[in-house]
Amino acid sequence: MLDTEADLIALHAGLVKESLHLEYKASDAVDRRDDRKKMEMARDASAFANADGGQIIYGMKENKDHEPDGLDVGLDPREYPEIWFEQVLQQHVTPKLNVKPRHIHLSTGRVAVVLDISPTTGDPHQVDGRYYRRHNFNRLAMEHYEVRDMFRRTTYPDLTMEFYFEGVSKHAQIKFLAEEHHVPIGLSPIIFNHSHEPALYVVALVLVDSRLEVLGNKYERLAPTDWGGVNVTPYRISFSPSHQMPIFKEQPALLPNLGIIVPQQMLGLPNDYTVGFEIRSPGCHRTGSMTMIVQYRRTLSIVSSEPRSNTVDKLKV
Repeated sequence: MLDTEADLIALHAGLVKESLHLEYKASDAVDRRDDRKKMEMARDASAFANADGGQIIYGMKENKDHEPDGLDVGLDPREYPEIWFEQVLQQHVTPKLNVKPRHIHLSTGRVAVVLDISPTTGDPHQVDGRYYRRHNFNRLAMEHYEVRDMFRRTTYPDLTMEFYFEGVSKHAQIKFLAEEHHVPIGLSPIIFNHSHEPALYVVALVLVDSRLEVLGNKYERLAPTDWGGVNVTPYRISFSPSHQMPIFKEQPALLPNLGIIVPQQMLGLPNDYTVGFEIRSPGCHRTGSMTMIVQYRRTLSIVSSEPRSNTVDKLKV
C-alpha cells in the first residue's frame, strides 16, 4: 500500500519498474485546462481496469527504462482535490470505473496522487468509443475478439446504490404538520447492477446518520455503529429468488422508502448528514456514501454522492 512520501521514495530507491499493475506519471500529465490530458488519464485508467487493475502514480518521473526517476514538485491539493480525478474519470469512462484517488502529502507542501484501480468484474470500460487494456508497460487498443471475450466473461454482479427523494429528485421540500415536527421525507434507495450477471441473492444495508429519525418497518434495524468516523444506524434488507426478481442490468431494484425526519432542534444548524450503503452478493461487496444538507429550513438536498470506499471483491457470502 502506498500511503506516505517515504513509500514513494522507496519505489525510486528500489528502482521498481513499471509493470502490468504500476505506472508512473509526472505531475504535468495533469491539467484541468487540457482536455487531451484528461482523455489520456481516462484511457490509462480504463486500460488498467480492463486488464488486472493496478495503480497510477502522478508526481513520479520515469526514465527510459521504465524505472522511477524521482518525485517532482507535485500538485496543488486545492486545485486538484481527490474528487476532481474521480469526476474526470466518471465523465469520460463508460461504464463507471471502480477507482479510488488518494493524495500523498509531500515535503514540498504539495501532493502526489495515486489512483487505485480495481479490475472490472462487469462489462469492459470504453473511452471515446474505444477499448484499451494494460500490457506490460504499455496501453494497447483492444482487438475486436478481446472486447467480445470480455463481454462474455462476466461472472459476477456489479452492484451499487443511489439515493433519491420522491419523483427521483435530489431535493425534497420540508413540510410541517406541527411546530415540533415535519412530515417524514421519503428516501428511496435504488440498487443498480452494472454487470450482465443477475444478482440472485443480495444483502443490503442502508446506513443513516444516527442524528436523524428514521421510519421504515420493511427493514431490520441494527445497532448504531461507527462508519468512517460517522455514527450511523444500519437498516438491513435481503433479496432472494423466492421473494423478489433478481437484480439485472436492465431493471434496477427500488427498495422500500425510509422516512427521514430531521429533529426540530437541528433544522437551523449548519449540519450535513451522511447516508451510505453496503451491498453484499456472491462475488460482489461494495460500499459508498452521500451527503444530505438542510437548506434554509425548507429543503433537504442530496449534495454529493462520493464513494467512501468503492470496492468490488470476489467474495463468497
